[in-house]
Amino acid sequence: MDDIALRGRELDQLCRFSSTLGTSLDVKTLLNDSLDSLLAMASATRVLIALAGDDAGVLIPVARREWDFPIRKKGIPASAVASLGTEAVGFDSMEDLPESLRGKLGALNGSIAVIPLWAHAHLRGVVVLTRVEGTFTPSILKLLTAAGRQLALVTESSQLLSDMQSSFRKLLDTQEELIRSERLAAIGQLSATMAHEIRNPLATIFSAISQIRKHGKVEGTFATLLDIAEEEATRLNRMVSSLLDFARPREPSFEMRRPLEMVSDVLRDLRERNDIPQNVEIGIESQANDLKISMDPDLAHYAVSGLISNAIWAVEEDGGVIVVRIKAVEGQPGSAVIEVEDDGVGIPSDVLSRVTTPFFSTKPSGIGLGLPTVKRIAEDHGGTLEIESVQGSGTTVRLLLRTKENNK
Repeated sequence: MDDIALRGRELDQLCRFSSTLGTSLDVKTLLNDSLDSLLAMASATRVLIALAGDDAGVLIPVARREWDFPIRKKGIPASAVASLGTEAVGFDSMEDLPESLRGKLGALNGSIAVIPLWAHAHLRGVVVLTRVEGTFTPSILKLLTAAGRQLALVTESSQLLSDMQSSFRKLLDTQEELIRSERLAAIGQLSATMAHEIRNPLATIFSAISQIRKHGKVEGTFATLLDIAEEEATRLNRMVSSLLDFARPREPSFEMRRPLEMVSDVLRDLRERNDIPQNVEIGIESQANDLKISMDPDLAHYAVSGLISNAIWAVEEDGGVIVVRIKAVEGQPGSAVIEVEDDGVGIPSDVLSRVTTPFFSTKPSGIGLGLPTVKRIAEDHGGTLEIESVQGSGTTVRLLLRTKENNK
């Protein structure tokens, strides 16, 4: 009767353990949830679970309970565990462990049980249990062998599910990038065609205006109308240029330059063109005065000029302050962040995610190619464009430029 009762308790413990394994599909959660059941099943005091990682030759500890000993050499040799066979093995003391395992688990005391986790003829990991009093009996080792096989199969299934989810996410990302690339290619082709078709009549308009001014005496209302026509034609020509810049981007030509000098050149050009209103204050804060990075000076100049112009537009109605910050990137020598911060009107949250979409603009006269072009320039430099904004509190735009050896 005692033997039947013992078998009943063991079967109950195995059922409880099986129920624990069915509560989660996350590997880490599953293993942590199984620790207490393993301890109770084996009447053990400590437990450690290690699984095969990227290097199949080493089993890496991933879950433990009451295990205060360090695992030496960053893991347990898989070959040492595999040599024990496919069933749980008990040892009376650390000295009885095979030499290949001795010392790898720390300074253990008491009896030890090692449970190889095999699934489909592959070693997936190992469970190590210790107890201070008594030994692991043959019946307990059989119970642990059954539990280990269940744990190995469930762990393998969870890992396969995790790998499948990761692959699915990568597939979705790749699909979205492909759709985006095809859309941009179509937009670029259409933009180039439109720009070409518009530029030809524009040249005729400019020529006609020039001839009228040269050969005719234009005064009063007619002079005003001619000025308006020339101004609008010039604006249209700028739009055509933007279309061509977006549709036919040139390959970057990298040179070692100082971001601080480039930003200073941008501000000088804006001032010379009188593009900075009197009620707008612009300053530079640099934490990397001598930093040099590999950049295309013309493209970087274009990008920073566009960001500052956007900031000016955001503050010029009521006046405001714009700060351009230059920072080095920690851990990435030769990379820089150029941050443009304004205290202007800000961007509504429902609009923020769309501002880098081609042909989307919040400006009445904009065509929505400025930020998309800047984003592409950042990507051509192996960097990113990040935008943070709170409506009514201003906007911060961060342009990351990375030197070519950091473009990974």
